[in-house]
Amino acid sequence: MTEVAGIVAVVTGAASGIGRATTEIILERGGSVIAFDTTPESLEWLAGNDNAVPFVGDVTHPADNRAAVVEAERKFGRLDALVLNAGVPASGSIETLDMDVFDRSIEVNLRAVVLGVRESIPVFRRSGGGSIVITASATAMGGEPNRWPYAAAKAGVVNLAKSFALDLANDGIRVNAVCPGPIGTGMTKRIEVNTPDRYETLKAMVPLHRWGTAREVGEVISFLASPLASFVTGTAIPVDGGATCGSGQTLPIPAPLAVG
Repeated sequence: MTEVAGIVAVVTGAASGIGRATTEIILERGGSVIAFDTTPESLEWLAGNDNAVPFVGDVTHPADNRAAVVEAERKFGRLDALVLNAGVPASGSIETLDMDVFDRSIEVNLRAVVLGVRESIPVFRRSGGGSIVITASATAMGGEPNRWPYAAAKAGVVNLAKSFALDLANDGIRVNAVCPGPIGTGMTKRIEVNTPDRYETLKAMVPLHRWGTAREVGEVISFLASPLASFVTGTAIPVDGGATCGSGQTLPIPAPLAVG
């Protein structure tokens, strides 16, 4: 816990879901956060916290990425961690999906990661190094029906993390990815509400027999962002209840029947 206290981080997509959970964890443990999202209203929950700076911007704009990391240095004196969590869903038929959807997936889920890393490097160097954590997806580890725009972008994120880890190691900058499986967030609530059969199917594919929580992913991110993970770089860590650990040829062992 003492290793996490005092960390200064920029978190993108901080208004909700995994980004909000990560922001909450860092703040609870004595850290400071530049909370980056698209609207001031979505960041109002940070009001009154002196260690949190709401930052409104667009991760697809280089200037906004630069301003966020510079703000961390200006406000708190340094930058220790950059959590690139912002993302958008994308799915549809390869034959009929508007290519604008694919382009947007690449722009937000992949290209914006490059921008965030690029703009953070000078600030990290002035701080003596740091940690970059990128939210990928379990979808990065294999294909999924109709999710090819998202799968392609997130698979790219995993190899970006590995490549950046090699390129930035001599600067003391660690780079890792997390790969969440089925996680209950505002973005995935529509699956539970609109397609309950799919919700239950996804749960059945998880050996732990449940969806995960944003907080569970945030705990892994905060660990990777902290000095506790000082010898961890170039990894892509599944946070998926075991969903990607099998061969794909069999379903997980069914959950035990409740007694009584």
